[in-house]
Parts: sequence; C-alpha cells; structure tokens
Amino acid sequence: MANTLADVQATFLSLDAQYNLLLAGSETQAQRYALSLQYATARQNYESALNATLTDVDEQVAALSTQLKAANARVVRATAQLANISKVIDDITTAVELGSQLVAMVGPGPGH
Repeated sequence: MANTLADVQATFLSLDAQYNLLLAGSETQAQRYALSLQYATARQNYESALNATLTDVDEQVAALSTQLKAANARVVRATAQLANISKVIDDITTAVELGSQLVAMVGPGPGH
C-alpha cells in the first residue's frame, strides 16, 4: 500500500519550487497573503508527514488521497499557465486543505 502522505509532501515540494514565481505573479496584497498562508500550512503538513506513514487501507484516506492527487495535478496545470493567479491560489488552497485532512488522520502507533 502506498504511503499517501507522499502526496502531502508533493504538494509542498511543488509549491516550494514555484513559490517565487507565484508570489511575483500575485497582483494584490491579499493574493500574496493567501499564497503565503497556504505555503506555511503546506510546509507544516510536509514536516508532519516526513516521518509518518498513512496507508490507503481506510476508505476515507484513500478518497482524500485520490482527491489530493487530482488537486496537485490542477495546481501544476494552473501554475504552468499562470494566467489567473486567483485560480492558482484557489487550487493551491484546495490541495493544502486536503493535505491537512490527511495529516490530521495520522495517529500514534502502528497502522497509521
């Protein structure tokens, strides 16, 4: 079974690689703030996921993992086009929120 937290890590690593470009493309202070907030949350999720394991045995985990993979793909596409920074930030927010939900499922002990 896959470690679904790898998707959480992918969200942050993708955002980290594109952060300066996205920040430069932000048109308003509100967009820069929203981007910075999502970046900080994605980083926190990433750090929480570094040494954790969460498998997709649980149906809810599997569903969130599938949604996160799709959200990550939307972020990559939107970032490549960068035509609408608000849409990019919305896509990032969705991915980060899904990652937060997955990280919240990590519990102590084996099996998580």
